[in-house]
Amino acid sequence: MYLFGYGSLINITSAQKSFKRKLLQTDLLPVKIKGYKKVWNSIEDIEFEERVNGIFLNLEKNDAVDTYGVVIKISDEELEILKIREKNYSCITIDASKVLNVKLDSNVIAFMTTKTNKIAKIGHENSYIASKYIDIIESSFDSYDEVFIKDYEKCLSDLPFEVKDGTYKFSDPSQNKFAKQGLNK
Repeated sequence: MYLFGYGSLINITSAQKSFKRKLLQTDLLPVKIKGYKKVWNSIEDIEFEERVNGIFLNLEKNDAVDTYGVVIKISDEELEILKIREKNYSCITIDASKVLNVKLDSNVIAFMTTKTNKIAKIGHENSYIASKYIDIIESSFDSYDEVFIKDYEKCLSDLPFEVKDGTYKFSDPSQNKFAKQGLNK
C-alpha cells in the first residue's frame, strides 16, 4: 500500500521520523492526485509559550481540482505507527486511478481531518499556522520539480490564519515524540 503525504511528510527528514527503515528521497515519489485540494484547516493542540490551535494542512475533496504530494510505499506496521503521528486525522483510501502521473499497483492511504470539531473556520480564535511547519515544507523544495513547487507555493500564499514564529510542540506527548524525536530516539 502507499501513503499520500502532502504536508510535513514531503520533507525527507520529517518523514524519516516515522520509519524504522532508512528512507531515501527516491522513496518519496511525487504524484498528482485528482479530486482533492490542500487547505489550511486542520486543528491540532500545540504549545508555544501557551496552548493554541495549531492550523495544519488538510485535504478537502473537490472533483474540480488536482493536488500534488508524495506517495511512500508502506507496510501495515508502518501504517500503525503513522496513525499515532497523525492521530487527529482520519485514515482515508484514495483509489489508485486518482493518481494521474504514476501508475500504482494498489490504492493510496491518506490522513485527512474529517471531524468537524477539528476543522478550523476563518476567524477561529487563538488559531495560528506555525512558521516552523511552513519551513519544514519549504525546505523540501530542492527535491522536487518546478510544477510541484508551484502547486505548494499556491497553498503557501494568502494564508487564512496568522503565522506564529517560535518553537512549538504538540500537546499530546506521544504525538510530539513522533513529530519531533521520531522512532529512533
